Amino acid sequence: MKINLVEIKKYLLAIWIILLSGVWTINLPSLLIVGINFILLFFFLIKMISQYKIIKGMNYLIIIILLLLSAFITNSDYSAWMSYTFILSYCVIALYISNYWKKGEFLNKYSNIILIICFISIVMYSFRGVLVNHQSGFPIVQGKSISYTNFYIYLYCRELPDRNCAIFWEPGAFAVFIGIALYNTLITDKKNKYYRLIVYFIAMLTTYSTLAYILMLFALLMFVMKKKKNNMVSRTAISIIIVLIILLIMNELGVYQNIQDKLFEGLNTNTSSKARNIGQMIDMKIIQTSPVFGVGFSRYSELVPYIGMLLGEKWTVAANTFTYTGALFGLIYLLIILRGIIKFCKNDKNAFFILVSIIYMVWLFTTQNFVEKPILYCLIFLGFTNTAFEYKGGGI
Repeated sequence: MKINLVEIKKYLLAIWIILLSGVWTINLPSLLIVGINFILLFFFLIKMISQYKIIKGMNYLIIIILLLLSAFITNSDYSAWMSYTFILSYCVIALYISNYWKKGEFLNKYSNIILIICFISIVMYSFRGVLVNHQSGFPIVQGKSISYTNFYIYLYCRELPDRNCAIFWEPGAFAVFIGIALYNTLITDKKNKYYRLIVYFIAMLTTYSTLAYILMLFALLMFVMKKKKNNMVSRTAISIIIVLIILLIMNELGVYQNIQDKLFEGLNTNTSSKARNIGQMIDMKIIQTSPVFGVGFSRYSELVPYIGMLLGEKWTVAANTFTYTGALFGLIYLLIILRGIIKFCKNDKNAFFILVSIIYMVWLFTTQNFVEKPILYCLIFLGFTNTAFEYKGGGI
């Protein structure tokens, strides 16, 4: 059997991107991460420059570099130079993948990896009753408010054992990684399509994440919409799913709690309702102070505790990719990022399907922060270059 080294290298790069995007079971030395990222950055840059050809998406890379440099220099954010460099390296890696890999190749490899992670997580989750008695000798990973026992192929949540986060930092983050693979599988004609969708759905159910449930309903909505028969049953199913999505989104945004507070208690008396939206409120206030180039990483770290204190809530960083992006780098940069996400969505004759796809992809990153994660920039540049998916037709 002949070993395909090219395929192995590509899978290793996809694994590296997933690893840096949120895996907590492996703790690599910072120096190693920096070294590998810089090697990849220079290798891909040299390869692209040596080709002497027009690279699709290069204009977007140049705009992003200029905007990042403007934010960096304007805010004198020199202490955070490594964060800016990492984002630039992720953009270069993403540009390389979107130009030198075949259409749909990255997402196909990514989906295969996530499928394996989902399967392992489901098996480990099924034996969580056994894992609770075999935690000694395994390292503890400390999160913001909860801790995990690191079984290396699975993180066992000590405080919330019934929530499955696989190898990622929390169940909601796991839902995002599944959501990307789910979308790719849903709209392309892949082998074992329904088997894959079932595994993704089971894994999402075990996260007990509102985000996961919303993504599942969006996926069902797109599935029904792509069916050729648009009869009364289909239209009824679509209506029911849309209502459920709206209700879940309202719950995620704390709308019900806010209504209840205003009627019975008052907003300021309920800390959970305040905490749900405080991060975005802080980001919006920061954006108002510097809408063009943002405030940068260092100034953001200074402003957040101060504004949070004024609002009566301790906070460190927002869980919303888009508001955080706007606060850090300004609204122009945010619009460029949003354009990449929107262009990533599968083109379709059905305008409503495109709209649902866009909402699905935007919602993926609304309740989680992926600003410094390479997977976000891979999706953005695949959108810029229109190379995200393998088939033009796609569909169910």
